[in-house]
Amino acid sequence: MIEAKQIHKSYGSLHVLKGVDLKIDKGEIVSIVGKSGAGKSTLLHILGTLDTADTGQLIINEEETSQMGARQLANFRNTNIGFIFQFHHLLPEFTALENVCIPAYIQNRTQGVTERAKELLEYLGIGERLSHKPGQLSGGEQQRVAVARALMNQPAVVFADEPSGNLDSASSQELHQMLFRLRDDFKQTFVIVTHNEALAEMSDRTLTMVDGRLEG
Repeated sequence: MIEAKQIHKSYGSLHVLKGVDLKIDKGEIVSIVGKSGAGKSTLLHILGTLDTADTGQLIINEEETSQMGARQLANFRNTNIGFIFQFHHLLPEFTALENVCIPAYIQNRTQGVTERAKELLEYLGIGERLSHKPGQLSGGEQQRVAVARALMNQPAVVFADEPSGNLDSASSQELHQMLFRLRDDFKQTFVIVTHNEALAEMSDRTLTMVDGRLEG
């Protein structure tokens, strides 16, 4: 599903990633842990094609992304990759249902979009909150909407950056269980940067970022 080879990234004189190699199979949940500043989020952004490596090769779903132009990469990302962030990033003026539909609308798709969004929200346990805007939802509910949005285009992989970092303990546990249910039911692949030890221990593999390199 994903293969990264000798990924290097620097910002000025700061060498953040120092030759990262990584392989991830379909249906895996892989957690990346490590101290703040070790390069975890930088790696996640490069794997998710939000940023580019200085050198190295990145293959996702059998496609070489490092050879793509900006427009082609944006289309590839919207079709193949989903994202879950710590702070949800829902659009406040839109309902839960409308937020989930946005990735499909970016692809100029309309047929069956609303139906799929409803199915996702119902599967995630918030089907009764379709018409609520983010400000009317709890933190846990907002994150479920964000998960549904990430899944809207049936991505090959979902990248999550501290997905439970802004949730209370109960909501965090519910989110973790939900991610594994998605893996079990749909063989959804997840790559997760986290400081949450419980989530890391549940994962199929846990990799540790140390001084710009992956261990484990």
